[in-house]
Amino acid sequence: MRILYWLAVLLVSLALLVALVLFFESRDESSLESGSRVTETEAAG
Repeated sequence: MRILYWLAVLLVSLALLVALVLFFESRDESSLESGSRVTETEAAG
């Protein structure tokens, strides 16, 4: 059961991360810094 709990936590955290990235990208589309940060975090992950 603990595996299911951590899997749910991981899915929720990933969903929040994706939501934040999409929110910031749609908020400032003209900014190039947000795009570079996203690619760096994806490469690190």
